[in-house]
Amino acid sequence: MKVMIACGGTGGHLFPGVAVAEILDARRHRVRLLVSEKAIDQTALAVSTGCSNRSDGIAVEAVPAVGYEGPGQLVKFCLRLARATRGCVAACDEFEPDVVLGMGGFTSAPAVFGARWFRQHRSATLIHESNAVPGKANRWAGRLADHVAVGLADCARYFGRKPVTVTGTPIRAALRRGKVADAHAQLGLETGRLTVLVAGGSQGSHAINEGVARALPLLRSRADGLQFVHLTGAKDEEFIRETYEKNGVRATVMSFCGQMELAYSAADVVVARSGAATLTEIAAFGLPAILVPYPHAAGNHQWYNARVFERAGAARLIEQPRKLQGFWGASPSDGERSARGEQFAGAITELLDDEVRRRGMARAARSLAVDDAADRIATLLEQYGE
Repeated sequence: MKVMIACGGTGGHLFPGVAVAEILDARRHRVRLLVSEKAIDQTALAVSTGCSNRSDGIAVEAVPAVGYEGPGQLVKFCLRLARATRGCVAACDEFEPDVVLGMGGFTSAPAVFGARWFRQHRSATLIHESNAVPGKANRWAGRLADHVAVGLADCARYFGRKPVTVTGTPIRAALRRGKVADAHAQLGLETGRLTVLVAGGSQGSHAINEGVARALPLLRSRADGLQFVHLTGAKDEEFIRETYEKNGVRATVMSFCGQMELAYSAADVVVARSGAATLTEIAAFGLPAILVPYPHAAGNHQWYNARVFERAGAARLIEQPRKLQGFWGASPSDGERSARGEQFAGAITELLDDEVRRRGMARAARSLAVDDAADRIATLLEQYGE
């Protein structure tokens, strides 16, 4: 069977697609990944999987990404969508897939459109939606897809009478293997300290970075027993590294981590965005979390994702005011930034000081994990493609 998986644009779409590709490859199917032309896609593939140089059943092809920026950019969006769809049609004509899977985002929608409209229904089409609330691309693509797979049961109601299967969200093979025994050593950490992992997504989060930076002066008193793994994104790496050094807090600072199994294995607490892929990985490793939903995510889906974990007792939710992202040109005052630092410091301290609560949250997080999500999706694809 030949499967085309459109999964680029962000790590939240890319990594679950790679996870399904790994399972299909192990089952001796041929797979082609369609990713975006963004540098983050190429870097993530090269660092975390080596897919860009694979010589086995997985190939990679870059296609134009399409982003909807509102009614004022509608004409530009339509032109980009047409260009991306033509590229996907050409990829289908060359590869002739039996089934096309879209993992969400405006890289996958053109693949589903192309397979349905221009392949004359010769390719079956499926989509996967990781979030509690589907994005615009999957709402559109879902109308054309033969079947919808969802990561969270809360999402199924958005697809009407379309066949829906709750599969969970896939994670890569390296993460499915569980904790790495020598993760502390590989990351340059000490084993006797409590470890906080700060992860703002594949491109980092300035709001989270700044919140933690403002919290560090308030955490100095416990620096002897505390350490951080902080994934900053490219823009903030130097600033964050200098801030840890200035405050005398031990930390391993990286712009991007291609071996997240090490970071999760070392962590006692996670501070993170609440994208579906991140939450799936947190659940797989059973980690208590402080979640800071990205307030401008489509349909506010990160807040809904975080609420699933908060209701289960697996996470504490900190809401980020929209103007911390510079919404409509607004900038937070220094006092507001300091208050955010106090909020971060309080949440981190609260969890680090309560081992019983951490253990309870860890159990709750683990209860939300679906370890065989990639297998479930691969089996669903086989049902449609063979």
